[in-house]
Amino acid sequence: MEDIKLCGVKIDNVTMEEAVYRSLRATGEPCVVFTPNALMLERARKNIELGDLLNHASLSLPDGAGVLRAAQKTGMPLCERVAGIDFGAELFARAERAGLRVFLLGGDEGVAEKAAENLLKKHPRLCICGTTWGYFNKVGEENTRVISYIRACRPHILFVCMGFPIQERWVVENLHHLTDIRTIACLGGSLDVWAGDIRRAPAWMSRVGLEWLWRMLCQPKRLAALLEILSFLWHVPQKEKFTGENPL
Repeated sequence: MEDIKLCGVKIDNVTMEEAVYRSLRATGEPCVVFTPNALMLERARKNIELGDLLNHASLSLPDGAGVLRAAQKTGMPLCERVAGIDFGAELFARAERAGLRVFLLGGDEGVAEKAAENLLKKHPRLCICGTTWGYFNKVGEENTRVISYIRACRPHILFVCMGFPIQERWVVENLHHLTDIRTIACLGGSLDVWAGDIRRAPAWMSRVGLEWLWRMLCQPKRLAALLEILSFLWHVPQKEKFTGENPL
């Protein structure tokens, strides 16, 4: 299956099973997983620096119905949506079976710990080797302490949940300190869902591509983002095909 490019950002044309397999079989360097959705791609369309940032991903997953619709418009349809939070859930299940250590980074104070408690109820044999919040100073001594703590916990999988583009930028800027980690996945607000602080859309809404509507209903302040999503779908050109060159 051929990968595509939307707004200058490479998107991997993979199934969920392929995405999980590729993320965990990385050797040498960590597999860095980003999950571009329509809102992220619209901002990348307007800001080339954000597009360049997203193109540092080893694996770029199509997160959201808007991305699939845009891909269809280019004449290069994607095989399926690979939502970040579902990808994370699959990684937890694989990590539990394989005895892999997981670290949760992000959220407000106590959110990562609460998410860990809930995840262990579902995956009692999962090894969550460490957690910490996401509102630390991303430069200087505090950043160094957080990285040292992560390294001391020796995770195989690091979940970074601090929102776009903060999480992606932090990973790219600090990747040279995180080389012992197999998989680094940036999953936005997933920790809040796993902690139980935010409810995910009902399954039927996700199936028909209306998860964005649920978010708007639950968080009306996100309504402005809907206009950006519509702008993205309007501006995606026909047949913008990924040529295969290295985007980095």
